[in-house]
Amino acid sequence: KEIARAYEVLSDAEKRATYDRFGEEGLEGGGGGGGDPSDIFEAFFGGGRGRGGGRTRRRQKTKDVVQPFKATLEQMYNGTAKKMAITRQVIDKKGGVQECGDCDGRGVKIEVVRMGPMIQQMQSQCGACGGNGKSFKTKQEREVLEVHIQKGSPDGHKVQFREMADEHPDADTGDVVFVLKQQEHADFKRKGADLFIERRISLVEALCGFEIELTHLDGRKLLIKSSPGEIVRPMAQGFDPLSNEESKTDWEEIQDSDCPSIDNVAQADTTDVETLKKACETQLKRKGIDVGVFVVDERRAYFKSCTREEALAAKKTRKGCTMYVLPDPEAKKSFRMMKAVKDEGMPTFKNPFVNGNLFLILTIEFPETLTPENQRKIRSLLPPPLNMPTLKEDDPSVEIHKVTDIDPVQSANANKVNMSGGGEAYDDEDGGGGGHGGPGGGGAQCQQQ
Repeated sequence: KEIARAYEVLSDAEKRATYDRFGEEGLEGGGGGGGDPSDIFEAFFGGGRGRGGGRTRRRQKTKDVVQPFKATLEQMYNGTAKKMAITRQVIDKKGGVQECGDCDGRGVKIEVVRMGPMIQQMQSQCGACGGNGKSFKTKQEREVLEVHIQKGSPDGHKVQFREMADEHPDADTGDVVFVLKQQEHADFKRKGADLFIERRISLVEALCGFEIELTHLDGRKLLIKSSPGEIVRPMAQGFDPLSNEESKTDWEEIQDSDCPSIDNVAQADTTDVETLKKACETQLKRKGIDVGVFVVDERRAYFKSCTREEALAAKKTRKGCTMYVLPDPEAKKSFRMMKAVKDEGMPTFKNPFVNGNLFLILTIEFPETLTPENQRKIRSLLPPPLNMPTLKEDDPSVEIHKVTDIDPVQSANANKVNMSGGGEAYDDEDGGGGGHGGPGGGGAQCQQQ
């Protein structure tokens, strides 16, 4: 019995790894760790599971069948259903499941090998049943599944059909999973529940108003107009509304400060600021804690749940401490503002009666030139210029220059040869590179005076 138990452990990679870490106790209790080693708040919250948590061995499951499902943006906006045919292996009920006659249902065979005066027993997997101990027959079966795409389904959403994969008598039947793959749209771009369209408008439209026609994803015809007197400004440089990268929280750092009147909700025995910032967005959020400020001293950090205003109002001077406060959410709001049509975005997945917004990415096309007369007319209608020179053109000490269009990349490449070092400017006049000694000569000699 002990030999069979040892063989069972050594032949199973997972059991062997558990035995190496926790011994026989780990095998009996299902193993177990002491919690997530990356959780810097484990001691504060008293987290972590003890060893031998009583984990029961789960019944095996046949492999899930995962299939990509291409869906158009119109289908994800309106919702739809599509029938998909699958072929799977099912147990032939006529033959049924029988005990393997070759191994008597044990799944292994024991062979007796005589080596001189010694007799050795060798145990091997039964080839007839593949180690299952049972013999059965399978057959192919065709199933037709109706895949429902809900309104507002996100890209990558999984539509699951439970127990529709291949069957096996000693395992639970796996699932068939269709993964929605959103297809590119010619006109609309999507980010979550919001939609974006790109349009070009003229300078006249930017200053005096625009009207844009649009056919929505459900076939409705929209006429989108700017409000009277409204001016469209070019989008701020460096801002990409379609970027999938989550913006990093820019915590405001305040030296030699603390807010002791606000209670701590967590603490960590580390002073690594980047680790603490990441913990606010991951570990603490998963615990349901929204941190408004954390304070770092020489040994550890203290986290507090409050608003920015409450943290600043409670701020006290304390040498050696640094406060990290959430940034003002309104600080960069004007930088991100865009023209949008409210509630004309995608339906939200959990509540299809609530929609996101439709944003307009507007590119303003400027005229190539204007006649001096038209420039004077426009100047008379617009606010005064910001730059009013004090220099006089007839002043002999003043140089007058006119701008022209130049490609900065081409300019840098053209002057690159004149900007490189290496002493090329000191080659000898003959161009031979050998100095007065000619080719192979000793060349010029330099000595320190």
